Order: sequence, then structure tokens, then C-alpha cells
Amino acid sequence: MKKVLLIVFLIFFLVFIAFTSFVVSLYIDTNKDFQTLMSGSFFPVPTTVYDSSGKKIAIFGAQRRQVVSFDQISNNMKKAILAAEDARFYEHGPISFRAIGRALVEDIIHGRIVQGGSTITQQLVKNLYLTPSKTIYRKLKEAVLAYKIANHLTKNEILALYLNTVYFGNGAYGIESASEIYFDKHASDLTIAESAMLAGLVQAPNAYNPYYHPELAAKRTIYVLNNMLENHFITKQQYLEAVNSKIVLAHQSEMTRYGYNPKAAYFIEYIRLWLLNKYGEDVVNKGGLKVYTTLDMNMQRDAYNAVRNGILRLSGGKYNGLESALISIDPKNGYVKALVGGFDYQISQYNRAIQAKRQPGSAFKPIVYLTALEQGWKPTDTIADEPIEFKTGNKIWRPENYSHTFHGQVTLQYALAHSVNVATINLLSKVGVENVIANARKLGITEHIPDNLTIALGSFSTTLAQLTRAYCAFDNMGYLPKLIFITKIVDKNGNVIYEDKPELKNVFPQDVGYVLVKMMQDVIKEGTGVAAQALGRPAAGKTGTTNESRDNWFIGFTPQLVTGVWVGYDDNRSCGPTAVGATMALPIWLNYMQNALAGKPVENWQPPSNLPAWAQALYLNQNVTNATNSTNETLTNATNATNY
Repeated sequence: MKKVLLIVFLIFFLVFIAFTSFVVSLYIDTNKDFQTLMSGSFFPVPTTVYDSSGKKIAIFGAQRRQVVSFDQISNNMKKAILAAEDARFYEHGPISFRAIGRALVEDIIHGRIVQGGSTITQQLVKNLYLTPSKTIYRKLKEAVLAYKIANHLTKNEILALYLNTVYFGNGAYGIESASEIYFDKHASDLTIAESAMLAGLVQAPNAYNPYYHPELAAKRTIYVLNNMLENHFITKQQYLEAVNSKIVLAHQSEMTRYGYNPKAAYFIEYIRLWLLNKYGEDVVNKGGLKVYTTLDMNMQRDAYNAVRNGILRLSGGKYNGLESALISIDPKNGYVKALVGGFDYQISQYNRAIQAKRQPGSAFKPIVYLTALEQGWKPTDTIADEPIEFKTGNKIWRPENYSHTFHGQVTLQYALAHSVNVATINLLSKVGVENVIANARKLGITEHIPDNLTIALGSFSTTLAQLTRAYCAFDNMGYLPKLIFITKIVDKNGNVIYEDKPELKNVFPQDVGYVLVKMMQDVIKEGTGVAAQALGRPAAGKTGTTNESRDNWFIGFTPQLVTGVWVGYDDNRSCGPTAVGATMALPIWLNYMQNALAGKPVENWQPPSNLPAWAQALYLNQNVTNATNSTNETLTNATNATNY
């Protein structure tokens, strides 16, 4: 007998231990989930990216959700979701045994599951779990969590949480995203009919998707409206108006389909990679960051169209692998206003504006002339454009001009405007290669630059972004801005966690800068960039073409905007025997700038107060003509040099 009692005792003891362990485990587990729920981090909130006007251009994260408060949700929507999912929500506890019993009867009558018995509180708890497991342990956890939630949150808070977590289909998590995607409005502005349609989606988002199954969606909407009437959530008059109203769905935008604006894809991907590097994947995809960028979506659209149209024009109407990149910067603050990294992001994600290192050709020449001006040279000074040769080891280099002819003595002004190679090489030999390289470094060019005279023709590689930024210093007459893509980042609690403000560094004197701008204006007035005159406002710039036309550039600017364009093939093959920057890149630049600057005031560069007397006489005295060397006046229409 004692043995039997001992066995019974041991069994009860083991059962007690097991039950206690189960209860403790359940308590710890539910307590952890409850704390997660209370912290507000139980559902992922994606990162949202905005352009400079506050318009959304991208969402990073699997669940596209925007969290809103109870007061930011239309009362129509609150009533509709209650009618569709839990009409007695404000009357019963976290678990409705009445609803469970009613659902059980309906299921028995129909011989299958036709009605659920879960309350909104229970459904909220279910949204915590990533797996559809229906074990007893999970059901107990849900029940315990439901009661914990009910004891710590008001009904309004629970309903708001539920509406922020539920999936409405079409990639919309939460009522704010659903309102935006389906109706292009805020959740606070939903009508009765719109609310009924959205509430009807919750049970089966794909089956009732109004874009693909409009008839089923309409029937489901009527069902919700009937429930709203039966439960006295709306009046008969409101019901009739809602039933007879036409629900107008928002156009499924590119943002809806892709989660980002394809016209800004290269810019957006740059932002995404930067964020991942700084904050990590979890924060970027789930942390609810709001990222405010410098992008002007109107200008970006102009840039996108200019690049695509330009490539199609050059390719005979069909994309054949020829690529282009464009970057446009506000020189006064370094804000990147538009960026295109290639013809089509879907074809290639390689960002040629930022990643590609290409030879700049004559687009580098202004730095040589900047160095000369700093050393006291004047635009009217002359330099020899005559046959010359350089011996390096056993090799002899005999640089030539594009026309294979020489012009004798030419002014610096003429040599830059017409991109005369040999004259520029001679000038480089006089001002010093090391001094030009030093200036390139001051202007933000970090790539390796060879210590020889070939750099006069842009023989090294750099990026479009770096060189265009250097031109911002020309435009600012000596002040180099840092490039800014993001102005600020706000976390999900509204705290500013990152802010980037403009920084301009003085890298050469203003008077030198003004003279250089005037010289670069001559590139457009009479030189290789003459086609840019069609812009119809003061502009300056420089063309660039490398050997065999592998790289074709035009970087041009007005006082408001600096834009660089590159055209070429990724595999460095030639763009053709007649291809040059003026015919390949400049038309894309012009197309973009005409649209980007449309409606903006016409501005010109103002001379600095320290402008020397000779420069005042040259550029400000109305009685003094442009001091182009008379010898060169007959050469205005001459073909310019290789690498122009």
C-alpha cells in the first residue's frame, strides 16, 4: 500500500512540476511578448524616403506601414472594422465566449468553418506571430496576452493598434498605408463607403482585391455596410448614400507597384545603401525611419527623360547598350537635385554617376587654366600651339590637335574655349603638373592622377559626381560645397537622429573664379559648347571627349545649377569616329537644363569687389571688346582638338 501511495505521490509530484514549469514558461513567454507589444516594436515599420518637397519617393522594408494614432483614423473606418470583425468589441472582454459559441453553431450548420469567433483583441495578438501554428500552447498564449492587453490598454488603444497592424492587401499594412494605396488619402479622410471596402478586405485581402476582383469587392463592401446599419453604426440615410456612391480607386502608381519611384531609382538605391551601412538592415527595414533628401522630383523626372530620350536618339530609337549618367547639383549648398545612373535601372543597377571611373578628357582642362590664373596669367596672354614632342624612356609622345593643324600663338581664352590640346599641354608644362594636381585635390578629386603632362587631356579616371562637384567651385567663384543627399533623418519617435548641413570651403580666390567663369562662358559663346546657347540664359561649361570617343562629357552651369553628363559604353568601346562631347552629352544636358530651369529667374555672375583693373577693363567696360587675340579671330569656327 505504501508503495502504491508513493507511486501516486510521485505521479502527482511530476504532474505538478510539469504543470508549474508549463505555467512559468507560459508566463515568461507571454510576459516577453507583452513587453514587446507595449514597446510598440512588435510590428515592423519600414523606412520612408521623401524628396525635398516632402513627397514620398521610396519605402524600404517588407511591410509598407505608417503608424497613426486613434484620432488620425476616420470614425467611419472604426465603425466599419467593428461591423466587419467585432461589432460588440466595446461590450465584451478580450475573449467573447458568445462569439465563439455563435461561430461554432454556424460552422456546424454549414459543415465547415464559415465564421470566426476571435475578438479584435485576439486578432491583434495573432498579428504578433509569424507562423500559422495552431497548437494548444499558442492558443493559451493568445488568451493570456489578450487578457494582459485588455488590462493595460483602453479599447480605443487596442482598436488603434489593430488597425495599424492588420494587412489590407496590395502591400498595405495598417490603415494609413491602405488609405494611401487604395484612395490616395489619409485614414482620417475615409468616407463610409471607402471604409466599408477596406474593412471588407481584412478577411481575405487577395480574394476581395478591388483592382483584380471588383465584383467580389463590391459584394463584400455591401455586406459590411449592411452590418454597419444593423448595428446602428450608421443611419438608413447614410447607408443608402454609401450603397449608391461610386468608389473611385486611386491609380496604381509606380510607388504602389515597386515601393519606390523608378524615375529616381539610382538616387534611391544610393540612399538605401548609405542607410544600410550606417544603421544596419533591421533599423532600415523595420525601424520606421523618415529620410528627407535633397532630390527635387520634378527635376529628377526631367533628368530621367533627358537621359532616356538622349540615348534613344543616339541609338536610332532602340537601346543598344550605350549608357549615360547625369548629376545635377545646387552649387550654393551642395544639394544633389537630380541623379541618373544609367539608361534603365531594371537593366543595370550600376550607378555610372557615382561608381563609374572614366577618363574626363578635356573636361579636366579648366583646372589647368585655373592654376594658370592663380599664378598671374591673364586670359589674353598667349601660349604656343605648335608641334611639340616629349620623350619618356624609349617612347616619344607627339600630341596633336583634333584638326591635325596648329594655330601658332593663341590666347588662353581661345585655347580653353576651343579646347586646343597642344596649347593646353604647353600651358601645363609652364604652370607645373604638381600644382595642377594639387588644385585637383583641393577641388575634391581623390582618384590617382599621373604626374605627367598627359593629364592636360584628362588621361586619368574619375567619377562624374567628383568632377561635377569640382565645377560647383567654379560656379561659386572659389567655394567648393560638400555633396549632400540627405538633409535629415527622423526616427519613429520623431527624434532627429541625423542632420547634414551645407559646408562651403574656399579653395581659390573669388577674382580668379570670376575670370575662369568668363573664360568658360566663351566655351558656349564661341567654342566647343556653342550648342548650349539654346539654353537662352548665361551659362558656362566645358566639353570632354577621350581618345576614340570612349568617354563623352559636358559639364555646364548657371548661377543656380551645375549639371554634368557623361555618355559612353561600359566596356570602353568607341562611340564612333565622329562622336564628341558636344554631340553626345551636351544635347542631354541642354534638354534637362531647359526643363529644370524653366520658370526660374535668369541670373548672371556678379563680379567680386576685388576684381583687378585689367579684368574690369576686359569684362566690365562696355567700350572694351572681348580680348580674343586678333590672330585667332579667323579661327572662331575652326574644328577643336582631340579630347574636346
